Amino acid sequence: MKQASLNIVGITLKPNSTPEFYNILPNLCSWLLRRKRQIIFNIDDKDRVLKFFKSKNVDHLEFWDTKSFHKNVDLMLSLGGDGTLIGVCRRINSKIPVLGINLGRLGFITEFNKNEYIDRLSAILDGKYQVTTKPLFHISVLKKNKTHFKDYFFNDAVLAKNDIARMIYIRAELGTEHVYNISGDGIIISTPLGSTAYSMAAGGPIVHPDVKGLVLTPICPHSLIHRPFVVPDSAPISIKILPPHHSMTLTLDGQVGLNVDDQDVVMINTAKVKKVLLIKNPDRSYFETIREKFIFAKRD
Repeated sequence: MKQASLNIVGITLKPNSTPEFYNILPNLCSWLLRRKRQIIFNIDDKDRVLKFFKSKNVDHLEFWDTKSFHKNVDLMLSLGGDGTLIGVCRRINSKIPVLGINLGRLGFITEFNKNEYIDRLSAILDGKYQVTTKPLFHISVLKKNKTHFKDYFFNDAVLAKNDIARMIYIRAELGTEHVYNISGDGIIISTPLGSTAYSMAAGGPIVHPDVKGLVLTPICPHSLIHRPFVVPDSAPISIKILPPHHSMTLTLDGQVGLNVDDQDVVMINTAKVKKVLLIKNPDRSYFETIREKFIFAKRD
């Protein structure tokens, strides 16, 4: 189905600069300018973006504050790897379609590689594209029944020990039901899209991204019966930190970290309104990606 034309194009860059940007960015921006598109970068990237253009004219580039950048563009291009795209997904306005362009190695959820996206971009700018809608998950940390932290995650939330040779003790609940108590190195709460990341490496299942659920994957559990669970996302998940106290960290998508204490409670729910619109690559399928990236270990 044809969408509205996309005239204001935001460009997000991966945090670590790459020599590829010296060619990709000037060429991409010249291409967009010829099609009379407005080109927007985050103000935080201004200094390094200008370096990529060297002595070229940059009057056509605009730099917006972070809030406007993630709220008011018509299309967001994510130039990097899966981590760059995940960071965009946590911050972007839910109505803005996101095009993931892989400049990294694996690129599992970035739909387009650096050699093919430009062939599709003209049609996308004219509104000829399809999206897949994915929810974000809301997470909050309660201390003495008061919320002292809240955020979203797209891939996974990980609660893990900090101390060497120390186990941590947690209680997992789904709604009002007790799932299990775990002693070990921690637990991974993964979305279906995130099931092929840390959760899979820790022994969790691969879950098709259309499944509406979450995966609870214990990290090095001290019991053979504590196995990964796929649970529905219709009920809240609570992870309670049990004594004795040991240092623990809650990490969201490998990008946001928070220290947690015993007697803290981590609550996870499907976000009511927060979602992501990912532009689909019509030449790519999920199982093809599984075969390419994992079975044959083929990298771009």
